[in-house]
Amino acid sequence: MKKKKKTKVDANIESTVTSIGNVETENNFGSMNERLRNSDSKKSSKRVKFASHVEVFPSSDDKDGGEENPGKVLIQGKRFTKKEDQMIRDAVHSYIEAHKLGEEGLDMILRCKKHPNLRGCWKVIGAALPHRPIKSIYMRANTMFEKAESRNWAEDEEAFLLEYYAKHGPNWKSMGQVLGRNRFHVVRDKWRQIYLEGREKGQWSQMEYQSLFHLVNKDMRMRVHEEKASKHGMLRDNIGWQAISDRLATRAHSSCCKKWYNQLSSSMVRQGKWADTDDYRLLDALNTLDACCVEDVDWDNLLEHRSGDLSLKRWRQMVNHIGEHGLQSFGEQVEVLAKRYCPELLEVREALDSRPLVD
Repeated sequence: MKKKKKTKVDANIESTVTSIGNVETENNFGSMNERLRNSDSKKSSKRVKFASHVEVFPSSDDKDGGEENPGKVLIQGKRFTKKEDQMIRDAVHSYIEAHKLGEEGLDMILRCKKHPNLRGCWKVIGAALPHRPIKSIYMRANTMFEKAESRNWAEDEEAFLLEYYAKHGPNWKSMGQVLGRNRFHVVRDKWRQIYLEGREKGQWSQMEYQSLFHLVNKDMRMRVHEEKASKHGMLRDNIGWQAISDRLATRAHSSCCKKWYNQLSSSMVRQGKWADTDDYRLLDALNTLDACCVEDVDWDNLLEHRSGDLSLKRWRQMVNHIGEHGLQSFGEQVEVLAKRYCPELLEVREALDSRPLVD
């Protein structure tokens, strides 16, 4: 079958139709783009508006602990009053006391998700303000207690903190209640900050070493007359490090304790090769000799129950902590160390070591 040949008229008609189709397509796309632009402009021109009044309405979907409370009239969008804040405080403290949560109670309640046994605690606390949603009370309590702890301390508060501690000791909970600070660890940390101000750090001076020995020796003399079992470990001598730190006035109690047991006491004690009482026996034996140098000492026969190598090693450990006195003669070194260790305290030291240990 022969193909019909296109005439010039047919070609003109086809061209016209194609042009009309392209125009319509462009118009369709143009109108679509215009509608999209209008839609975007409307979205960007929206502004959030807040109501000028507070709405009070019944809640049928407020859930607390998985239970619905239909018909409860709740207030939303209104600031908590001072009276309501005090009601929240009273309700929280009453809950802590009723459930005997102790000093950690406030932290436990504010972070109740970490404590399954406190599930539903805010339902009980929120009963004090039935007109407020439980979630609002919880958020307000967090804001209120956190803000109370983050406020700056006044000078009279810091002075009271030190005075109260001097009279009552580390009773952080009662101290915090008097100061209006609800979290006991904030009060404790502030006291530590004030207490540590002005304390020295770094290398100890020879004056501090001598003072530390003097205070520890004095403390042991007092405690030997107490009928009390000795604690095991770092506090095996029941030494009052806090009182010693207060008298020393330049180092924290933890620093005094670590210095005494980690450096001034021999590491051989922990290894079972040496005893604390051996320090006193060693210096007492050296003090009775008329030796001019280390080589003049018969170390093998100095202590009956210790080898010469151990005795000489312990002597060198002691000399490491006498500073510039280490440049003096052997006899002067013995004299300096004898003033620190006080060999006459051997009986006191033996009495303390003979006490039963309490783990």
